[in-house]
Amino acid sequence: MKSDKFPYETSRWATGQPNQAKRWNDELEAIGVQNVRARLAQTNAGSAGSIPIGTETHLTIGFAQEWLAWHDRRKEAVEEARHRRTVFWTRWAAIAATIAGASAAIGWAWTIFHK
Repeated sequence: MKSDKFPYETSRWATGQPNQAKRWNDELEAIGVQNVRARLAQTNAGSAGSIPIGTETHLTIGFAQEWLAWHDRRKEAVEEARHRRTVFWTRWAAIAATIAGASAAIGWAWTIFHK
């Protein structure tokens, strides 16, 4: 994974105020993804609008949407990696079981024909 923190410094909604963007990011992290998602669902304003979230009274909706999208992409990447590992180990187990079964069959046949 590239980064473990949202790159708020490069957000197009940070409006050239890195301290403000950091405060917004910290507040969103404290509130959590599900609560931010619920708060955004309560408004129909555009991305340039602002909403109160937590202790921030004027947080740009676009910043919150961008933050939420970053978290969603990160979660998808983690889930994809988990899925790939699961598929790899499932295939490995299937191959190992096939080899074990074939070995048992060969051993059984060997025993029958050499008695």
